[in-house]
Amino acid sequence: MESSSLLVIGAGGLGCRWARGAHSRVSSESDLMLVDADMESFKGASYAHCMHLDPTGTEKGIAALPALAAHRTISALDEIDQVLTNAELVVILTGLGGGTGTGSTIELARASRQRGAIVVVVAGLPFAEQSFRSRMANDALPSLEDAADICIRVSLERLAWQSRRRRLNWQQGSGWIEELVEGLISTIGKLGKINLDLMDLKSIVKHKGGATLIVASGPLEDTRKIVEDARRSPLIDIGLDGAKGCLIQVEGGPDMTLSHISSMTENFTSQFDENCQVILGARVSDRLIGRLRVVAVVSGLD
Repeated sequence: MESSSLLVIGAGGLGCRWARGAHSRVSSESDLMLVDADMESFKGASYAHCMHLDPTGTEKGIAALPALAAHRTISALDEIDQVLTNAELVVILTGLGGGTGTGSTIELARASRQRGAIVVVVAGLPFAEQSFRSRMANDALPSLEDAADICIRVSLERLAWQSRRRRLNWQQGSGWIEELVEGLISTIGKLGKINLDLMDLKSIVKHKGGATLIVASGPLEDTRKIVEDARRSPLIDIGLDGAKGCLIQVEGGPDMTLSHISSMTENFTSQFDENCQVILGARVSDRLIGRLRVVAVVSGLD
């Protein structure tokens, strides 16, 4: 699959930071687009498609004006039409509760789907003490979830807590955001033992109900722990029991066997609906010798 058919978009300051970090892991498989009113988000990113939402150059931001951000995004869609039209899978990273992230993300998701792409949004939700931002984010969520195929809610509080444990910066995604995007794009964009493609993803996301993306990894000999870690993912705020659809890819080194793949899949799907549609893929990577990684899109959640 050509890189132009896989597109990572960062919307707003936080979204642009997340997108740049995530794209650095999958730069050969995907394109990058950055959308913001602040020119700082574009510095050093000459390789990216940049949409500047301050066409007047007055440096007047849109921090609390999502309607203005949406209007400016719609006005600029013609400039990025070819980039969106080429994309078959669009991953949008954003922080809700501000003007750009809240206003532009919905329009970018809607425009991408109208052009035929599968749209996955990873949306950071404000800290509890940010009451104004939280209200703005909650008001936007229904429209965003309607515009995207999959909308993954990320609690910034949970992300910050995990960041302290990892000794990483939550504003850069603490590695979790990068792993989510890398896992999804490597699943779709690279050939494996049992290959998955966008048609498989489309058949899974069509199931009614909520959907989420899961990534977890661990030692080759402990598949059960990897599954437990996946179910306790810090980014998930929705139960997986009774899921109606699951696209799952198991990745490992040359030492991975069919037994490992079977064990991972059976353990992970054991609590799903008895008629759950499960599509399995597997990929070998020399970087994963002695380890396994599971990447799953789970849908049809209550």
